[in-house]
Amino acid sequence: MSDRDFNDQPSSAGKGKLIAALLVVIALAIVILWYLSQDTQQKPAPIEQPVVVQEAEPEPEPEMVAEPAETVELGEPTEVAEEPVAEPAEPAVELPPLNQSTDEIVTRLREQEQTVEPLQSEQLIRDAVVFVDNLGNGVVVKEAAPVQGPKAQFRVLEQDGKIYIDPRSYDRYNTVVDWFVSLDTAVLVDMLEDYQPLVKEALAEIGYPDAAPQTVLIEAIDMLMQTPSVGTVIELTDESVMYRYADPALEALPDAQKQMLRLGPDNMRRVKLKLESLRSALEPAQ
Repeated sequence: MSDRDFNDQPSSAGKGKLIAALLVVIALAIVILWYLSQDTQQKPAPIEQPVVVQEAEPEPEPEMVAEPAETVELGEPTEVAEEPVAEPAEPAVELPPLNQSTDEIVTRLREQEQTVEPLQSEQLIRDAVVFVDNLGNGVVVKEAAPVQGPKAQFRVLEQDGKIYIDPRSYDRYNTVVDWFVSLDTAVLVDMLEDYQPLVKEALAEIGYPDAAPQTVLIEAIDMLMQTPSVGTVIELTDESVMYRYADPALEALPDAQKQMLRLGPDNMRRVKLKLESLRSALEPAQ
């Protein structure tokens, strides 16, 4: 049994952070970018018009010519109604600069009883936007990894002259997958409503000033959802300094999908279920 890390130089460590980043960024960025791009205007309730009942015409005084009473149309007020006093608009939330927004976001997540310990990004919104945009193209950007990865080493099994992923390696991701699927989407959606300007600023920085956030997110989700389901035992090859998938079809997959395979079949199924529910929430906004 070998402890050499898969798809990495033998001396490298911590590349497991890539797939962990893939998970949490999808959760946070989808919530941030989808909800904050929605139209929050509500249709005002109809205003009921007062109904004025016409009073009976008085009898004329003796020896005086009665002046004809002015006809009052039903539904027309006899006196000017006071205009309702509009409620003062809530003051706009003062947002921190994009460069200084992470601490505030983490604090508010913690106040809403969301676990934040895995987060390690100093630029959470910016990293999320960069990572999700690249995921849509099948690329994993390790520099934008905002969470801690598994500590345990990747393991392989050697049998009959062949090399396979050790199924125990999949357990390395149980903790981060548990965290991902337990994130309270409703809390995140409600809390992050105020950060839309910062998200748009981050999108503009990478060349998408007019991009629809829903499109960027759905492309990333679709990329991950298209990862093929395979069995527990996956054969590898060590023909180079990195382990590669022995199956040419798997080795030809985009990097993002190859990282998904490293979760193992059970964890990947749970992640896909979460992503599918998030995509369903995105579709009506298109």
